[in-house]
Amino acid sequence: MVKFIHVKGNFYEMGIQQGEQLPIKKVVNKVLHSEIFQEVKPRFIPTFIIKTVLGLLAKSNIKKAIKKYIPNQLERMKGIAKGAKIGMNLQYGLHYIEVFTGNPKSSYYIPPTGCTKIFAIPPATADGSIMYGRNYDFPNVLQPYQMVRLSEPDDRYKNICITQYPLGGTHIGLNNKGLAVGINYARTWEKYPDDFTFKGIPPTLLVQEMLENCSSVDEAIEFITNFPARSNAQHYGMADKSGNVCVIETTHNDYSIRRPEDGILAHTNTFRTEKFLDHNVPDNRHWKMKKMRHIPYIKSPKMRYERAYELLSKFKGNITIETFKEILSDHYYPSNYNEDNKGIPDDFTICNHGETGVTLASIIIRPKTGQFFVTDTQPCKTNYEEFKI
Repeated sequence: MVKFIHVKGNFYEMGIQQGEQLPIKKVVNKVLHSEIFQEVKPRFIPTFIIKTVLGLLAKSNIKKAIKKYIPNQLERMKGIAKGAKIGMNLQYGLHYIEVFTGNPKSSYYIPPTGCTKIFAIPPATADGSIMYGRNYDFPNVLQPYQMVRLSEPDDRYKNICITQYPLGGTHIGLNNKGLAVGINYARTWEKYPDDFTFKGIPPTLLVQEMLENCSSVDEAIEFITNFPARSNAQHYGMADKSGNVCVIETTHNDYSIRRPEDGILAHTNTFRTEKFLDHNVPDNRHWKMKKMRHIPYIKSPKMRYERAYELLSKFKGNITIETFKEILSDHYYPSNYNEDNKGIPDDFTICNHGETGVTLASIIIRPKTGQFFVTDTQPCKTNYEEFKI
């Protein structure tokens, strides 16, 4: 069963409601003392010092931009801290993790953040529908601490999303105007240091801001491509009820836009546009985490993209929501596939069952109808639950 919360009022009030409804302080302590966090932090520095330093770094790097450009999200963050009885430095720090993990010089040590997204619009769909699907892949320690949040701001668009307990931002959501926005984390490389900056706004907060203020893909494109304080690189996937669909590949200071071909579009964590092809991490770079030392850094996103695009192409013209469920549950990988087991899930499959990163949730959105389907684990293990905006 997916955890669900409903918050409404002004942004500070919505934050307080979120903080009061969820065991955020307990969750943060569990995550910070988890095996995966202990591996990626400096070995001889105690966790409480890391938490303090993280908060101070975050405050100095993201507070000013959040306050200046998205003050409503700052109010929500303040409310969450108040309701959860945690300090604001920690609240900044929790959001700053998604900026820091984009640092090309250290990210080979950071747990994998994957995600696969797929889109289908006419003429690719069987019934003329518009669909946006996404597997949300992240470190497995976070799986128990995610929820669907329905927000009803006083003077902004109503929206539904899936996110982690302590966050004001979100990874993917849908608003009552029929706009869906989500992100896939991008992998950048030291060759292009301007692709990344420690200063700026965490991407999940930008997704939340778009859901509350943009009514269409065109408005969301205008927002994100002109936004003056993006931090690390991201791939923003968007769809609206008119069938306007795109992926915006962004770096800190540049962008490029992908559109569907013949009604289908897929994206993972690599740059696909010609403009940014050489910004991808090279094939010979390997993870430096102990459980992944022999895995090429870029292999999983490449394999997941190729398989997702292959399946969308195979079913093109006949795609339904059941097709999306099948694709997002797919375990095919050439080295592990046979007709009897249909593939053994691992780090490289769309439905991800990796050593440290897994599919935490799967989401299918139908912007025309306001339907938001979610699983709270890998989609191969459970049925989708339906919510409606």
